[in-house]
Order: sequence, then C-alpha cells, then structure tokens
Amino acid sequence: MDAYSDGACSGNPGPGGWAFLIQWQEGVEEGSGGDPSTTNNRMELVGAREALAAFARRRKATQGLRLHVDSLNVIGWLSKGWKRNANPELYPPIDRLLRELSGVVEFVHVRGHQDSVGNNRVDRLAVEASRRYQRL
Repeated sequence: MDAYSDGACSGNPGPGGWAFLIQWQEGVEEGSGGDPSTTNNRMELVGAREALAAFARRRKATQGLRLHVDSLNVIGWLSKGWKRNANPELYPPIDRLLRELSGVVEFVHVRGHQDSVGNNRVDRLAVEASRRYQRL
C-alpha cells in the first residue's frame, strides 16, 4: 500500500496546511487540514501522523505501508529517532501509531516537486489548506 503526506506553510511561522493520500485497492483516500499559525515542520509531521492514523483504522492485518514524504526531517524523526526538540506534543500519538504498525511501515523519501504524482497531489492539497487559513 502506498501513501503520501506533505505539509506547507506560508511564512514560518504562519498559516499552514497538511495533507495525505492513501492508495487503497478500492480507491484513493485523501485528507487535509491546517492551522492559522504554525510551522512547516509541524505541518509535515501532522500530515504523516494523519496518514498513519488513516491507515491504522482501515488496514488488514497483513498489509504494509510505504509512506512517501519529501521531508528528510520527517523520516529521521519518525524512523530513526532523531532528536525531537520541536513539537514534542506530536510524538506520543505518532509513536503509538508506529508501535501499533510495527514492522509494516516503510518511509520512502521522494524529491519534492518532481515526477511523483502522489507527492505533487498532497503538496497541492496542503497548499490549498494553508491558503484557507491565510484568509482567517
């Protein structure tokens, strides 16, 4: 199973958005949201968290997930246990999801704004969500 997540922010901090996309056998699931005052790193993490949560809700016991992200920070923070000084409140729910999905999640780095259809889609969704918060 392939999934994509991304975050966007206009200013840092500023209005931001996150998005995910999961390619289920029966179709595509997308989600997005945002925050009026946030950072890009936070939105990247929220996008990944929401993708993991959506996958955990629907997966079959044997399904694996390849979560494609364009942030090496997200891969380092979540799969390699890098130092987590920023956004500490996000890690406990993400860590619970990763324990629940132990052994079935693979993080894949994709170059942002390249030829990845899934990554380009979540980038557009995250930017659209960010723009909704710019108007508040």
